[in-house]
Amino acid sequence: MLCKKENIIVGLTTFNNEMLRISIPALSKTKQKFLLIIYNDNPATTVTKQDIKKLGYRGNLIIVNGNENIGTFLARFKIIEEASKLRFKPDWIVFNDDDDIITDLDIPNISENNFAIIQNSVTIKHRVSDLLQVMNNKDNYIIDGENVILNRPNLGFAGTIFRTNYLINLFKYFKESFEAIKKVDESLDYRPPVNELIHLLINLYNSETGNCLTPIYMDKVNYIKIELDTTPIKYEKLNKPVRNVAGHYQHALSRYEAAIKKELADADAAALRG
Repeated sequence: MLCKKENIIVGLTTFNNEMLRISIPALSKTKQKFLLIIYNDNPATTVTKQDIKKLGYRGNLIIVNGNENIGTFLARFKIIEEASKLRFKPDWIVFNDDDDIITDLDIPNISENNFAIIQNSVTIKHRVSDLLQVMNNKDNYIIDGENVILNRPNLGFAGTIFRTNYLINLFKYFKESFEAIKKVDESLDYRPPVNELIHLLINLYNSETGNCLTPIYMDKVNYIKIELDTTPIKYEKLNKPVRNVAGHYQHALSRYEAAIKKELADADAAALRG
């Protein structure tokens, strides 16, 4: 059961469960209390509470082991679905990839009109020594612009703190579109552009519903991205298009948008007939 101090959910998605050796110990050192929800997107493995306990985490925990690989985008929405079932919902939620590090979970006193808190992130790109340093001490890094890079702001979905109810409402609004989104995912020969797709959904949701809420920016680092793995093919797909990445992503986003709008229009038509 959640206590009042646990006002934030950390939603952690994993496929290569060995990478939890990076994210979980860092979370276990976080001073703030939180509820950890893990979605394991690897049907060939099972993550247990004992596994997470061995990595140092002793707090409240929900684990969902998926029976098929659905990708990072839908895995995050599985976590939002779990959050929607909670009797006492924390006000905030932040996502954590299994090979990344959350450095703090401070929630400032902000306006009710702000649906998200965008902060900065650091990317570790080349040296294993830099990774080992931050695993031992999350503050032990030096920005050099080549091996360790500051992202100001962090425009990724992971690391951004969202109001829980906002994402639950967004999930419900687009739920009927997820199968269409999955079909576009499967048609791509590269890994889907998850961050760009999330931004598309947020823009569509705010536009379609007339939502006037806005995000707020805080100039501080709260997330460390680990990008040491430079393998061009991952999970049987290219990490990125070989050429013209922006062009391919824009074409894919146009397809996502068309598929989503068709599902929304079909749902509206069905509601009118009903």
